[in-house]
Amino acid sequence: MTSVGPRRNDDTLVLGMNPHTQAEAEAIQKSNPRARVTTLQDAAQNDQVRTRDPDGAMRIHGLRTEVGIRAFVATLGLPFAQSQQVAAAISSAGEDARDELAQLAQVWARAEKGGVVPSRLVLSGHSGGSSLWGEEAGFTNGVLTRHSIARLAAAMPRAAAQVEDLCIAACYNGGETTMEKWRALFPNLQTMWAYDGSAPGTFSGATAHLARWEKATRGEVDSLRSDLLRGLRKGDNLAVWSRRDGYQSATVSASTADLRARHAAARATFERYFRGDEQVRDTQRGPLREHYNTIQALLGRPEVPASEHVGLERARDQTLRLLFYGNVATHFQETHRSGIRRGFAALGLNVPDFSRLGRGEALVVIQSFKAELARRNPPPVEAQRLLPLLTEGLRDLQRSYIPDNWL
Repeated sequence: MTSVGPRRNDDTLVLGMNPHTQAEAEAIQKSNPRARVTTLQDAAQNDQVRTRDPDGAMRIHGLRTEVGIRAFVATLGLPFAQSQQVAAAISSAGEDARDELAQLAQVWARAEKGGVVPSRLVLSGHSGGSSLWGEEAGFTNGVLTRHSIARLAAAMPRAAAQVEDLCIAACYNGGETTMEKWRALFPNLQTMWAYDGSAPGTFSGATAHLARWEKATRGEVDSLRSDLLRGLRKGDNLAVWSRRDGYQSATVSASTADLRARHAAARATFERYFRGDEQVRDTQRGPLREHYNTIQALLGRPEVPASEHVGLERARDQTLRLLFYGNVATHFQETHRSGIRRGFAALGLNVPDFSRLGRGEALVVIQSFKAELARRNPPPVEAQRLLPLLTEGLRDLQRSYIPDNWL
């Protein structure tokens, strides 16, 4: 364990990917007015970060290029080798997530130079268990992965060693093995708070939850109880870990054998939705959501071997995209509109609007496109370029084509 000396404090760093991060930070501040709460959130302009020169002049650094990232990192005052690691961590983040990660590096740089940073860290946003993103009506933010945060923590070990209390205010990060992956980032962690299931939104319970978390982690704390949210909406999804008492969840879960049986039995249900034979009426309830919950529960079980995780993670990502297929189709059409037009026109086919087609209708159109393309020799370049977007993207719902923040 890395020693941090007498640096424990009740200050809190809140990094949020959704538009209401400030309200969550204010709930923590109201709970403990004496503690300092620092808020990190989406920049006014995507992937830009502000710094101040020694003379107080404000500078804006663009983070979309390696040159811009290196120029920003140079303002942190770190050794050359460490600066290279920090730059690589920021570069690893996706579009419109580099600004949040760079802001985190700004705060953590104090610890790397012998200073003190907040002992408590809140990470907030939408999540499927391995990343955080922001999405709401009229607002879309980037996707910040645990991998990128881990790279920054490894590049700034003194800062990571000062984090003692971690709260993941996001869905599906409360499985035991998922919490282990987060805990590995912070060697002196004393407590962790997450949700083994869905978490409440900012104004549907998160602020009340965060106020209780603040009170429970105030001062020297090495244990948490899983019933701390009793009586609150989605409080039964709470999962906690503490150095003293280990992992606990608020509800008694099904056995791993039962989860495996449910997963196998629900395969036919998944296929009906995947083919478009059945439509999702409620993204939060119903047989497909229950299947998604089962997959997430299996991923959180330590007795499920790592060799099974790749398949389960693929099923998790595909099922989540199927649950929110309406959002996926809308974003797909908006993002690839010109490519869709050129690809279908190259084959002399009517140009579809996938945002207006149901899942089953879209699959028929994609199959017709694929069959017509196979008949062409030579195949039109624009149609060839579109094919993987249609098949691996909209049809197969692969994460590499359908990003988290479309959901």
